[in-house]
Amino acid sequence: MFIHSEDGHHFLGYRKSYFGKVQMVYDFEGTRRKVYDLETQDVPVALLNSAIKKAIQSRHILPTLLSTLSAQNISLIEAA
Repeated sequence: MFIHSEDGHHFLGYRKSYFGKVQMVYDFEGTRRKVYDLETQDVPVALLNSAIKKAIQSRHILPTLLSTLSAQNISLIEAA
């Protein structure tokens, strides 16, 4: 799943990496991309979708995403 903010400046989504890891992807205007690997295994897709929708509607998208997932005990690490 992926989604763009209403103003079109922000992109947020998740994907499976080549190695099968789930990754969260954030991009601001195509210039600032952050990719995070989910360290927590078997996270329900519905939970990821909910976190993405909540974050994309907030003023501070990336901090909201990270805090929402952290509150659900989902660990992320910035991908290399």
